[in-house]
Amino acid sequence: MWTHLSYSTLHIELQNLIKLAALAGDQAPVINSNTLTVSSMATVEMEDFSDPQLWVLIILMILGGEVFTSMLGLHFKNARANTDYARQRRLAFISRDIESSDVFNNSSQNNMEGIQSEATMTDNQVQEHKEVNQNSRNILAHVVAGYFIAAIVCGSVVIVICLWIDSNTRDLLKSKDIKMWTFSAFTAISSFANCGFTPVNDNMAIFRNKPTFLLLIIPQILVGNTLFAPMLRLSIWALGKVSKRKEYAYILQHPKEIGYRHLQTHKNSVCLVLTGVLLILLQSMALCYFESDSKAFEGMKWFQKSVVSVFQSASSRHAGETVINISTLSPPILVIFALVMYLPSSTSFFSTFGDSQTLTDKKESPNSRATWEKFVITKPACLAIFIVLACITERKSMSADPLNFSIFSIIFEVISAYGNVGYSLGYSCDKLLKPDATCRDASYGLVGRWSDEGRMVIILVMFLGRFKTSTLKRKKNLNVHPCGSPHQRAAEVAGN
Repeated sequence: MWTHLSYSTLHIELQNLIKLAALAGDQAPVINSNTLTVSSMATVEMEDFSDPQLWVLIILMILGGEVFTSMLGLHFKNARANTDYARQRRLAFISRDIESSDVFNNSSQNNMEGIQSEATMTDNQVQEHKEVNQNSRNILAHVVAGYFIAAIVCGSVVIVICLWIDSNTRDLLKSKDIKMWTFSAFTAISSFANCGFTPVNDNMAIFRNKPTFLLLIIPQILVGNTLFAPMLRLSIWALGKVSKRKEYAYILQHPKEIGYRHLQTHKNSVCLVLTGVLLILLQSMALCYFESDSKAFEGMKWFQKSVVSVFQSASSRHAGETVINISTLSPPILVIFALVMYLPSSTSFFSTFGDSQTLTDKKESPNSRATWEKFVITKPACLAIFIVLACITERKSMSADPLNFSIFSIIFEVISAYGNVGYSLGYSCDKLLKPDATCRDASYGLVGRWSDEGRMVIILVMFLGRFKTSTLKRKKNLNVHPCGSPHQRAAEVAGN
């Protein structure tokens, strides 16, 4: 957790420096640029960014994505483990040489030869197991890196092909001075990293009548977060079938020993897929039932409505990309979206055999936890506290503009920030109780109208949501001989 926290803090400071340099002379975004790479809760129009600035955001989205940060942590962990493993091997060889000389000088030749060979066999098995484990971890790090690169490259190429075929969209981007390759790379990386941004102000609304394009983006959204763990396991299985290397089989059979939190067992992976598909289907059916004739789906045919419903449902977990104006949706749909946004990507509604807990509820035994850890406040309680703080900071706006700053809008905004989704009910000048000629509707969310104190609350909520899957782990002492010392093993063999 601390490595992840340190990396994210350094990442945020890097974003601040780059954004201040890139937007010199312009009005910089008020919310920390971490929102641009995680929660997509922007406070500026996306079309205000120039092409170089869009590429800066592309790099930042890559660095801030869940897959990249977990991959970076895996490489750091492997580097440290490789160093420890090399030190353990050296100590093991030295210990073995000492024991061999002791046995040769102080023991009877016949009995101790058998004891020594058996102890050596045990040592060899332990070393072989450790070597396979370490090699498997290194291979997994390369697999995750390959998965990351392949997803981004394939997604970018698919979008380029779609734009090349669709001349209308290509002309629209040209009229907005957005290059085709920039748009393709930006959209593919944003979808994969679940950042929820596109270079245009209307997000994905320009593709609302292009169901084929939306169907191609849906897998890009899912493989980058919700279905990353199952797809990673599937990739490892496929590579194992092709290469026939034993390390791939070891990775699949011992995910806990590998120590990568996105590597799940077969049963858990199936549960994640079932949960993800079920949530998408439930949201899609609810959208089609409640909103089929609403303003949000106006002018669409039944197939387009179905595809838009599926896309919006897949995006509501973490991606935050929008095809329709969600502020026009009915309250039941908004409540469903709020509930779904709260759930982390590792949520499973199905329990494995002999396990009645979901993947996110599994914890170590309370007896093994430190006393101070037992008093940590729960995440729902934290959310409730932040909602109250947001209401306090925005109390003047809630009194003067109750339709835009309703209590549900505040709750929705906070939950969206916690889930790192970026959905917002927006701000409409038509909802003002007293018409204001200077009021201007903007494409960014309601947070753009909040006070500085309220924005700080949202930033803290995003940090809480960013680390909601992290847990504190105590370091284990270095154990050179996991199976006991040579003297102990020799004594055990002699006793038998």
